[in-house]
Amino acid sequence: MFEQITILGSGLLGASLAMSIHHAKIAQSITIWARRKETVDLCSSKTWCQHGEENLEKSVIGSNLVIICTPVETIGGIIRQIAPYLEKGTLVTDVGSVKKQICLDCEEAMKSSEGFFIGSHPMAGSEKSGMDFASKELVNGKSCIITPMKDAPVKYIHKLEEFWKALKMIVFQFSPAEHDRAAAYFSHLPHLLASCLSRHLDTQDRNWKKISGNGLKDTTRIAEGDPLLWQQIFHMNKKEILASIAGWEKSLLEIKELLKGENQDELYNYLKIGANFRKELDK
Repeated sequence: MFEQITILGSGLLGASLAMSIHHAKIAQSITIWARRKETVDLCSSKTWCQHGEENLEKSVIGSNLVIICTPVETIGGIIRQIAPYLEKGTLVTDVGSVKKQICLDCEEAMKSSEGFFIGSHPMAGSEKSGMDFASKELVNGKSCIITPMKDAPVKYIHKLEEFWKALKMIVFQFSPAEHDRAAAYFSHLPHLLASCLSRHLDTQDRNWKKISGNGLKDTTRIAEGDPLLWQQIFHMNKKEILASIAGWEKSLLEIKELLKGENQDELYNYLKIGANFRKELDK
């Protein structure tokens, strides 16, 4: 599909994408950019990286597709830095968990560029971070939301859709604003709740931790995610996350009142709705 793909950032998702692209034979050549020479050298030793590069501008020269896999707060600055060096028709995307501000920043930065930007959010990750935990299977079968702006050319939208589908992802198309609302409820709020629960339990008797089972581990697993990464996500999408918290607070107060009362049927129905929702996630 592409002669050369550049991946900016070699963390969990960046390295996993490189592995997947190499495995699926989507690009003749894969270039990986990283800030540290040790990381560049490590990437260059892998079969899924044909070229490692420390220089950001050089890394995108000659590429047909550039994927920005860096923390959300850095994406705007990176796109401004690489925009003048992009080849004509180069498609640029990112993997950020927040889209509205990133898409606005990137649209502005790309006005005088030969390339074109469309945002992406592959809903694939792990509570672990770093290249050591990367896998070519990380994105396989997962959802990916692409977020073109209103006037995005159809050819670029289709090109990006086909790329993610070639990695066996299920592709959805949302506006950047709708993405941020949906992600606040179905991605960011769950992480916030897991972190909140973990922080609360950290204040309890240390001996009690010994009796915890898989239920607690399953519920709090994602709280292990990189705190700096999630601090940036929460900050950039705080308006939508605050709205999701308000809805959650209403639900929490509802079950609190049910527990105070004597109507067991209402409590059962509340729990049944939650159980059915969880079952549907596996379908």
